[in-house]
Order: sequence, then structure tokens, then C-alpha cells
Amino acid sequence: MKELELFKPVLDADEEILKVYKPNKFRTYFGTVLVCIFITVLFMIPIIASFLDTETSIATSIGFIVFVVVFDALTLLLIALWYNKTIFAVTNKRILIRTGYIGVDYKGLDYDTIGALTVNVNWLDKLLKKDTGTLSFGSMASPMINTANYKFSFLYIKNPYEVYREVKAIIDANKPKK
Repeated sequence: MKELELFKPVLDADEEILKVYKPNKFRTYFGTVLVCIFITVLFMIPIIASFLDTETSIATSIGFIVFVVVFDALTLLLIALWYNKTIFAVTNKRILIRTGYIGVDYKGLDYDTIGALTVNVNWLDKLLKKDTGTLSFGSMASPMINTANYKFSFLYIKNPYEVYREVKAIIDANKPKK
């Protein structure tokens, strides 16, 4: 499987991938488009005001419009780069997160350090009715203090409660005995 090869650079010799997850594409892009629309509307207020103000030049108004268009385009480009590189894996030893924009970044969290798992299904996940959510992992090194900024999270995954049960079972079965 192609996804399994993506983790080869960081796998231990005796480590094997048990499950692989990918963010839901629709949820990923829709959330980003929603943010772009919000930012565009926010910036359109001064643009419209500048058109109504006879003191403001057309060049200033066009500058605002160009800024908003470039901002939205860059945001969509970055999310496309992120989505194409992002994949989550559960091995017999740890959870792995592969992501990045230009390069590829890997994060791993060993099972013996995981102290908490949470599932977050926010209002946008509910609104879209795509059965998506975020599974987050907490540890002493990466505690879950701020729910918006978990360091180790499987973002926008399909069937988050089912994935929670699967991952929890794998962690419990493979966690080192003390």
C-alpha cells in the first residue's frame, strides 16, 4: 500500500503499521473556504467604505481587493499542500502523523506516554453531516490544555468515534506493561 511506504523513513526495524487514516477531503477544504469567505467579507467592509468615500483613490480600493484575492488564493494553496502530505498512522508502538506544506514533517507519540484520548466533533462537523471529527492524544510532554491546539491530532477523520475505539484498542493491546 502506498500510504505504508510514506512512513518508512521513521519506522523502527520491528515496527509495523496497523491502521492508516486520511483527513476527510471535503471537510478539510470546506472549513478553509469558510474561513476565506469570512476574511473576504471582513475585508470587503473597508473596500465598500472606500468606494463610498470620495477621498479614497480607486488604486487603494483595488489594492484592498488584490490583497484579499491573493490572501484567499494562498490560503487555498497552503491547505491543498497540507492535505496532500497529511496522513495518520497507528503502529504496534506509537501513533504517527505525517504532514507538511513544502517539506514533510513527522510526529510520533509512543503508547507508554499517551495519557488521554479525546474526540471532538465541532459545529462544522455536525453541520456538514459528513461524520467527521478530530481525535487528539495527550501526554505529559504534550498535555491537552487548549482544545484548539492539540499537538497530536488526527484532524477531520471520518467516523471519529469508531476510530477512537479502534485506536484505543490498539493502544491498550500494545502499551508496554509496567
